[in-house]
Amino acid sequence: MSKSTKLRQIKAIKNGKGIQYIINEAYKILENPILIHDMEYKLVVSPDGAISDDCIWNEFMISGKLCDETIEFCKNESFIDSVANCTNFDGVTYLISDKLKYNRIFGQLYTNNNMPVADLVMMACDKPFEDDTPELIETLCKVLSKELSQCKYYQDYAQTYQEALIRKLIEGDIEDKGLYSSHVSNIDSGLKTNIFLAVADLAQNGSAHATLVYFRDLFKRTQPAFKYSIYADYIVILASSDYAVLNVKKDLNKLNKLFKQQNIYAGISSNFENLYEMQIYYTEAVNALNNGSKSNNDQRIFLYDEIIKVSK
Repeated sequence: MSKSTKLRQIKAIKNGKGIQYIINEAYKILENPILIHDMEYKLVVSPDGAISDDCIWNEFMISGKLCDETIEFCKNESFIDSVANCTNFDGVTYLISDKLKYNRIFGQLYTNNNMPVADLVMMACDKPFEDDTPELIETLCKVLSKELSQCKYYQDYAQTYQEALIRKLIEGDIEDKGLYSSHVSNIDSGLKTNIFLAVADLAQNGSAHATLVYFRDLFKRTQPAFKYSIYADYIVILASSDYAVLNVKKDLNKLNKLFKQQNIYAGISSNFENLYEMQIYYTEAVNALNNGSKSNNDQRIFLYDEIIKVSK
């Protein structure tokens, strides 16, 4: 079957029938076992009737997930680093190890707001990969991402997993960075060079804790280029800029207007690049919020760098 025929067939797979249908159709076209697992290495789906003598494939089929030892193996074979370095949103990468019988290829699946939700892996089990395999997998990932984006369960899962990871970063609870490199790189994707952590406080807005989800999603719609999470009764915002100094009116123009309308206060850290240092910058943002909100002016956003200058 020619490249153009396979590509045309994958593009023709209809959405709306579920990911099992899509994977079954893709298996017929690509003729190699494919599986999808979630961000925690738990099996989501595999093609009906697909079998393999691959040890990792059979661990998924038997246990429904990968054990810690296998995940460690994937880290040691640089699979996780390869995924972390993969082109954001539309890239695929080969996963090759001389300790495994078959080569494999990886592609990531996203919700409609570019949040990673699952991983696709296909093995060169029944036939070798060809030059067009990456393009075919990339196209298949787009079909699957569209399907997952129509399901509230997967949208909620993507948000929940991202928030859990941000919580770990804030609490400094990641000891083995190698295991999380690909997932942390997903948070970094789409952000500019200089990252700023903001904490938004709704206390003066008069909203109860239950409305944090509403405002998180409202912030996301207002400035979708940033990353948003809920932590310790704050909405945490990972904003970014091309410049080392944040310009509130320019970089946060829409959020700034919203904060004034809704009587929301926010503290913002100094700039940083390493997400593993998030704990430091979360503390800066909270300090900026606590010190800045004591002022009697109509300001709603307080920068840590400015607070430090005043205190000196």
